[in-house]
Amino acid sequence: MAFALLASHVPLKDIFLWSAIPAALCVGLALAIREPKAAPRTLRPSFDWRLRDMPPLFKRYLFVVALFTLGNSSNMFLLLRASELGVPQAQIPLLWAAVSAVAMLFSTPLSALSDRLGRVRLLIVGYVAYAVFYFAIGFLNTGGWMLFALFGFYGLFMAATEGVEKAFVADLAPTHRTGTAFGWFNLVTGIFLLPASIVFGWIYQSIAPWAAFLFSSSCALSAAMLLLFGVKEQVLLTKSRTPSGEGAT
Repeated sequence: MAFALLASHVPLKDIFLWSAIPAALCVGLALAIREPKAAPRTLRPSFDWRLRDMPPLFKRYLFVVALFTLGNSSNMFLLLRASELGVPQAQIPLLWAAVSAVAMLFSTPLSALSDRLGRVRLLIVGYVAYAVFYFAIGFLNTGGWMLFALFGFYGLFMAATEGVEKAFVADLAPTHRTGTAFGWFNLVTGIFLLPASIVFGWIYQSIAPWAAFLFSSSCALSAAMLLLFGVKEQVLLTKSRTPSGEGAT
């Protein structure tokens, strides 16, 4: 719809105003949802936000997430790069539509696959896909079908990581501290997202676009290596110490 409006020379201001309609529909649908009554708890855990009592494997995973997030700059840089490669303004929304379409199609099956193959394996695949995408788009010299294919490939990264990252947090956290674990996960990603875009933008403008994309690619590849040789080995060791591998992730 954004592509059709832009192609019809509708001003950007009006397009943003039209987007209020689906937003209002979402709010209305959300208000219509009725939450089921939760079962009464016999024992409420005491409030504790500290990280030091969390499992060591969870802390190691947070370090991996921080490293990856440092290279996970704003997606607006991708659209800026596409514009510099000659993609017309009206076609920019189609690039992101390609990302959304692939993520929509593969998010559920890939998340389900992580239940069988393991979270770490899927995260490694997703991080490597991110590294390949950023490396390729950094050294791409023109737009066209190759750029659309790369953006579709980027959707695989989103499908393989968005749900799996959070599922792995739930796997690693103690049952009574799941909320705290998600709080730390979001805190770490939130803290590192700001410097990620600042560093990327500085490299993009001061050195070259390819250098900025290479930086992000290197962060993702380093995070994948840490998952492979740090977190994954520890997960396997935990499983081997647990009878029949039950209760370990």
